[in-house]
Amino acid sequence: MMEIQPRFVEDAMFIAVDIGDGVDLGELNAFSQKQGYPWAVGRTNRETLKSLDVTVQSTKIAIDAYGVIIYRAGYGKGTGKDWISVFERLIEETET
Repeated sequence: MMEIQPRFVEDAMFIAVDIGDGVDLGELNAFSQKQGYPWAVGRTNRETLKSLDVTVQSTKIAIDAYGVIIYRAGYGKGTGKDWISVFERLIEETET
């Protein structure tokens, strides 16, 4: 994602969301900064995970401007090429 995000920074919001229970937001921000991640980080709760049908770590979801999930990939899935297609689709949809 580090290679892809700069290409779409003007058109898409990137947010990494932690699904664990043991780390507070300050620790997440510190980790993100240490890794050099340019995107926002956040935490979530079990209700949100359930509503998004997230059942495994490293679930990747793209949500369009209308709140519709247009892409979902699980652990180890989703290539850079896949993400480029997803972001191009998101941008195209918002321009029409």
